[in-house]
Amino acid sequence: MVMGAALAAPASAQVPPGLLDHSRPIQGDAIRVCIDEASVIRDFDIAVAEAIAASLFLEPNFQRAPGGFPINAEGYLEQLEIAMANSCDLLMGVSLLPTSPFPEWATVTRAYASVPFVLGVIDPAYARLGDIPFDKVLGTAIGSTGEWAMITYQLTQPENRRWRRLPYADHELMLRRLSDGSIEGMILWHPSLVQLHDINPDAEAVRLIAFDPMAEPIVRIAGLVSSRDTFLRNQIDLAIDVLVQDGTIADLMDEFQFRGTAGG
Repeated sequence: MVMGAALAAPASAQVPPGLLDHSRPIQGDAIRVCIDEASVIRDFDIAVAEAIAASLFLEPNFQRAPGGFPINAEGYLEQLEIAMANSCDLLMGVSLLPTSPFPEWATVTRAYASVPFVLGVIDPAYARLGDIPFDKVLGTAIGSTGEWAMITYQLTQPENRRWRRLPYADHELMLRRLSDGSIEGMILWHPSLVQLHDINPDAEAVRLIAFDPMAEPIVRIAGLVSSRDTFLRNQIDLAIDVLVQDGTIADLMDEFQFRGTAGG
């Protein structure tokens, strides 16, 4: 998934104009779709892109999106601008964050899915976040929407009503720490938990509980197109509306076992 915060980060350098191809290649009935190969929702994004393309009577031509950047996304914007100008008509898997504007060369489609973060525990005594004692430790997926939601909520509470928090870059390690009792709960995006179920049997013991009294963090997922391709963006928006209304995207979310709702 491409984080909206990364797209909103200030560019560290101006992309030389010679690296950008602003011509409009004739592609016939094809659309070039960029996919983040490292994304936990990669296969879901491919399936949604295929449905969008079919709705528009186009053949998707999948390309690899720029990747392999540090957590601060240094250099990402420049490489993405080049890709969107030269080889991508549509980038899938962009998270829409209300406080993060997009660069002027990019525009986003309507959201095609809204997928929540979840709070997982082992202890059967817990039914909600508020049941966890404040002296316990919670794990969070580092740099995620869920982590920022937890930080923001904790700042509104007195110090004696705040949980200790440990950020994790490795979800399997966070699961191990939950299993061995080092942390009392873990906050991560639901597709990441689905992935853990596929690769680690310890995930079967994880129970999901309500975030109450904290609001449930939700990520709205959309596509990205070049700001000069207004017609394409409008057509994709119309296709997403149809796929939400006819249940196609909801069916795909069920197929991939993602919590949440189609659209956003």
